Amino acid sequence: MLSQIESKPMPYKLYLAIVDDFNKLTSFSRKAENMIRKKYKDIPSTTIGSIISMLVQRSMKLSYRKSPVISSRYYDLYENLIKKEDKSEVIIQLADSQGISPALFIRSLLQNVHTDSTMVKKCLKDSTIIENKDLAYQVFLGIMHDNQYGPYADIIKQSIGLEYELRLEQELKAMNITFSDESILRLRGYDKTPDFKLDVPIAIDGFVVNWIESKALFGDEENHLGYLKEQLICYWNRFGPGLVIYWFGYLETLENTSEVNSMFILRTKFPSKDTITQYKIDM
Repeated sequence: MLSQIESKPMPYKLYLAIVDDFNKLTSFSRKAENMIRKKYKDIPSTTIGSIISMLVQRSMKLSYRKSPVISSRYYDLYENLIKKEDKSEVIIQLADSQGISPALFIRSLLQNVHTDSTMVKKCLKDSTIIENKDLAYQVFLGIMHDNQYGPYADIIKQSIGLEYELRLEQELKAMNITFSDESILRLRGYDKTPDFKLDVPIAIDGFVVNWIESKALFGDEENHLGYLKEQLICYWNRFGPGLVIYWFGYLETLENTSEVNSMFILRTKFPSKDTITQYKIDM
């Protein structure tokens, strides 16, 4: 059984303060990230880490422009710095100076090396295919250093997502709650599926739950609205009301939306056994 304690929704003012401090950062280095973590040390590490990761992703989407001029400038900066005696962490230094993540700097720089975007993606995932050994090494360092953006960060997020799905599955099995997972539902012809469709509904504090969606991240208004449009309304239309678990917390304002407590309920962990009623099917 999980020992994680159910956390209260985050006050909106606290969230805005974190966003404001993030927006004041001049770089996306781990040092800058740790400064925010230190300031908000009372917030669980997973929660503040998820918020920072989310804000970095959004910032990079706004910052990224596929421009030959920018790519050429980044490459010139790299060429000038790599000629110096100290070649350690060249790309990391340059990304810091430009106020973007190392992975995004690398993406732009590689676009000056390869005109084929497919090749750029391959180099991001596997630096060993880059012919220039110095560039290959610097790309590797930059990608591995960037734990918020790029292929390395994507793998981390995927792994964490799978870990929490497995934890939830173990919780359900421990309580003898039977379910069908995504793979089974897809075999039945469903295109959009929750993580777990309960074979028999349960009631959590009197609210009927037919399905459960696991989100190993922090839920704020922007990403919750995206999930609502792309997933949650579809689940409700198809299977009825359900449960959404934001393992790393969520904003208190989400509980004031019309969908919560009508289409689904929100939690930060799977509820304890004493809050759950399991229905039985008469044979």
